Amino acid sequence: MAVIWEAEGEAARVLRERGAFRNCLAALAEPSDGIDAAELIYGELVANTVRHAPGDVRVRLELCDSEPPVLVVRDHGPGLRCYPWTPRREPYAESGRGLGIVEMLAREIEVDSARGGGTVIRATLPVRPREAA
Repeated sequence: MAVIWEAEGEAARVLRERGAFRNCLAALAEPSDGIDAAELIYGELVANTVRHAPGDVRVRLELCDSEPPVLVVRDHGPGLRCYPWTPRREPYAESGRGLGIVEMLAREIEVDSARGGGTVIRATLPVRPREAA
């Protein structure tokens, strides 16, 4: 496994690194609509830290051989109250959909959260790495 891109710091600043994340991913992945989905996954996960776990966040893009890349987001917030995520019943609610969107777009998602101990989310992105020339 190799870390090929990383951003760390105050969550709102890391959220602004979304374009840099996309550029890095586009350089190493096969062109596809999956890059748009991966950028949305980044935005949803980091925006959740801005809203629910303000402070520092660490985001990594990991690549292992020919496997799909994995986005890892780690915060130091209060932890998730419940996972697996339960969708909200109010269809027009303005919040509460971020993790559900990530679950729909990612190939796989792993959540490790301890109450008071922060959260780590690993999302396998819906893109394929470019084949070596």
